[in-house]
Amino acid sequence: MSVLAPDQFRAPVAPFAEAANVAPAEKVCAARKRIGLAGRLLMLTIASVVVTISVFYVTRLSLSRENWVRDRLIAAETAAMVFGAEEPAPLPKDLTRKILDAVGAKMIVLSMQSRQVVLNESDIAPSADYHFDNTGPSMIEGVATAFQTLFAPRGSTLRASGPGPTPGSRVEIVIDQTPLIDQMWRVSRTFLTLSLIVSSALTLVLWGALWQLVIRPVRRFTNAIVAFGESPQDLRRVVIPSGRDDEIGRAEAALATMQIALTHELRQRKRLAELGMAVARINHDLRNMLATAQLISDRLATITDPLAQRLAPQLVATLDRAIDFCQSTLTYGAARERAPNHRAFDLEQLVTEIVETAEAAGACQITFAVDIPPNFEVYADRDHVRRVIENLARNASQALANQAVAPRAAAIRFAAIRTAEHEALIEVSDSGPGLPDGGGEHIFEPFHNSTREGGSGLGLAIAGDLVQRNGGSIRLAPREPEDFYCGARFLITLPAPPTLQKSSRLAMGA
Repeated sequence: MSVLAPDQFRAPVAPFAEAANVAPAEKVCAARKRIGLAGRLLMLTIASVVVTISVFYVTRLSLSRENWVRDRLIAAETAAMVFGAEEPAPLPKDLTRKILDAVGAKMIVLSMQSRQVVLNESDIAPSADYHFDNTGPSMIEGVATAFQTLFAPRGSTLRASGPGPTPGSRVEIVIDQTPLIDQMWRVSRTFLTLSLIVSSALTLVLWGALWQLVIRPVRRFTNAIVAFGESPQDLRRVVIPSGRDDEIGRAEAALATMQIALTHELRQRKRLAELGMAVARINHDLRNMLATAQLISDRLATITDPLAQRLAPQLVATLDRAIDFCQSTLTYGAARERAPNHRAFDLEQLVTEIVETAEAAGACQITFAVDIPPNFEVYADRDHVRRVIENLARNASQALANQAVAPRAAAIRFAAIRTAEHEALIEVSDSGPGLPDGGGEHIFEPFHNSTREGGSGLGLAIAGDLVQRNGGSIRLAPREPEDFYCGARFLITLPAPPTLQKSSRLAMGA
């Protein structure tokens, strides 16, 4: 895990002049951030209710004016038909004034196909401030004239016209708009009162529904994320899904799964960091101990015993690798693997050395079977492959030594074959009890449950990492009860040497 320098965490400091220019923008952004999701939804709810009420108010005001004018036209039609349609002579002025006062008009004109009836107090037609044709007005025209009348001065006059009672007839009246203006203001006040009551109730209902279904769960969701971010290694801060079956419920379940996985990963990384620090601290003393052991091994090389002569070089080489590893750990401050040095080497010779070392270490009660063809070349880092096979062999030896009842003789087999792609398939198996059911999952992860008591849980993780660095793969094969080596059975796949890869490509091209 790379660590940033302290300077990389800090942004460049702007000059004082630039800071002064940016400050107002930052204040505006801060002010905008204060309006959270709840405030925005409340504003949206109020705006929606206001727009809806406004549309209803406008249409209601327009219809109220049209109905009032239509009522006056109908009354004028009736008066003109009753009092003036049958009498060709003009009506007396007193009767005309009474008819106009009853209708609320200053003049009535009924135009028919044969003649025209005019009811007017004087011979001069009164002037009109506004004109309106009630013959199917459009919605926009009705709304415009409604607001025009609402804000018209009191005492203004209106000339309104519309279709008459008989086909081809038409009625026209001139009226004082003051009663119409008063009625429209009464309608506005009544509608405003009802609108405030309805809009308040509607806003409360909508806001309550949004609060219960959206805002409250989102706030809980956000607070859980913030709390988890403050201490992601604390499992108590993992969000608890509410069990909802909608999008928010699925998001809570996905977040809980992600937080649990992240907590587990952070704990593993913390343990790895602590392990790296511990290794760095003890490696200095360990290197000194290994140097002393190296001096002793040099003395052993002078012994004339054939077994000592054969094992002493291996012991010296092992100590040299251990000292180099300790030195690299002290150099980097952690157990970071070096890059693999790929080269071809004889696998059978390497496994023979591992078996001789294991037998010299006291594993004589275990039978080692090496089923690897002579001159079986593997293209990888020899030291990495040695560490992997030694690790697997050590685990198998410990499992065989710890089994309470031995149904068969303790044995470990090393085998290797060449696949169709000329890759090296290496098998390390034993006759032990094997892993329990389900115990093979995640065994190559760091700090997974060890296969033996007192284990660190790092051996197989290191082996898997070394194999992957060399371009191969490692896996735990299924158990075969009828086989003698029915315990733990590991299969390692490593790339073929370049010469075999080239010949394989040529054969495929042919």
